[in-house]
Amino acid sequence: MKRVGARGYGLDLRERIVLAVREGMNVEKAAQQYRVHLQTVQRYLDLDDQGLLDVYVRPTGRPFTLQAEHEQQLLRQLDKHADATLFEHASMLEEATGLKVSFKTVDRAFTRLKITHKKNAGRQRTQRDPADNVSE
Repeated sequence: MKRVGARGYGLDLRERIVLAVREGMNVEKAAQQYRVHLQTVQRYLDLDDQGLLDVYVRPTGRPFTLQAEHEQQLLRQLDKHADATLFEHASMLEEATGLKVSFKTVDRAFTRLKITHKKNAGRQRTQRDPADNVSE
């Protein structure tokens, strides 16, 4: 039975399975112990023989929509418009680069860049910490 939306197993598990079989464990026993299908164990052994065991580990999640140049644009916007909301930053980014993103994408980018976006009572954005300087 195929799992819907299943991702490949992690590299550490793949390596443990291969190592167990290479050290003498029966293929069926390894599949049972690590709770994977027999064909999965055999595929990992074949990939290891070809030197490709770690090549096929898929990254989790989607790639970032914002590239480095978009993040730099957001930083420039933040310097000029410190009190702008996430929605406003998303709109300004679209005007500047043509890339349309949601406010949540901007929020995740600010989080990655260690920038807070909390407002104080005067609706002013908190300042970027110079110690968290991102290479520009």
